[in-house]
Amino acid sequence: MNNHFIKTCLFYFFGIIFFIGCENSFHEKNVLLANKKIIEILNKNKLPGISVTVLKSGNKIYSKAFGYSDVDLKKEIDPAKTLFRIGSFSKTLTASALMFYEEKKQVLLDSNVNFYLKDYPEKKWNFTPRQLAGHLSGIRHYKKNEMYINQNFDSVFDALKIFSEDSLLHKPNTKYLYSTHAWVVLSAVIEKIAGKPFLSVMKDQVFDPLKMKNTYADIEDLSNKNVVKYYQYKDSSNSYELAPKVNNSWKWAGGGFLSTTEDIAAFLLAHSSPGFLNSKSLKTLQTSQEICSGEKTNYGLGWRTKYDRKNNPLIGHTGGSIGGTTYAFLSPKNNVILVIASNIGSAQFEDLALNLFEIFE
Repeated sequence: MNNHFIKTCLFYFFGIIFFIGCENSFHEKNVLLANKKIIEILNKNKLPGISVTVLKSGNKIYSKAFGYSDVDLKKEIDPAKTLFRIGSFSKTLTASALMFYEEKKQVLLDSNVNFYLKDYPEKKWNFTPRQLAGHLSGIRHYKKNEMYINQNFDSVFDALKIFSEDSLLHKPNTKYLYSTHAWVVLSAVIEKIAGKPFLSVMKDQVFDPLKMKNTYADIEDLSNKNVVKYYQYKDSSNSYELAPKVNNSWKWAGGGFLSTTEDIAAFLLAHSSPGFLNSKSLKTLQTSQEICSGEKTNYGLGWRTKYDRKNNPLIGHTGGSIGGTTYAFLSPKNNVILVIASNIGSAQFEDLALNLFEIFE
């Protein structure tokens, strides 16, 4: 073995070591900057706790928490195990169950919903599963204090009674009108198609296949799980108190699940490329629908489109609930997934998400 060959090998060896060192140093700086940005928001907006998970190219590169899941007990948050109310990100989860049956040709997205739900009160106009999942059906959203319902509903069909007799607010597909109630109808469609309870569908067709071991329906028998205390801001000040007790059994599909930031990140990763669902399904879910005038809604089927500071699309969903706020989006351009959760309703994250997407791009 000649000296030139040895020198060449040493050159490449130390070059690789130098490159790895630079990469590690760069990552450490990003982590410190991310910590700083998160703590600033935590303190400025008086969040009881916050959990943040970031994936890059499928790898977990950041998963940390600050503050507490229980302020009085100073109980720390584990991004892998601590359960938050994820609010409307539940819609994104439910949309995957819908597409599971669409791929099996057991549901037609553009069929009349009354074909599946024979007993659902007929309206002036027909509406479809696609319109339900895109907030285009004309079904109303919450009114008065419905978000604070604290009554147990034994099934998704019982929950329909809250709004099913109300008229549609407009002809389907003529307007975008956000509606969690529409997702209750969709869960009833899914249950009819599957021939088993909606929660069993979600466990069997979504959570178990994706190994989401810490995602559950928001029910009261989770006392042995690591569930956060739910807080709310007190009056208009930045102080907070325990949120009122609610029962989310009436809106599993639209806002009734608990999860961890790491479980949600895994879910987004499974929907960043074909595999769990095929490419056609992913396109259907994540592509903005249009109303009849041709105007885009920036909402597909349970997936919303936002944009980063460079106008690159971000796809995912936010979630607001009693005692919880969630942000969960992926950047196809940069192959980055970001999930943020806090245990207080109406949490203000400000520009945190955009800052973190820039840090980890």
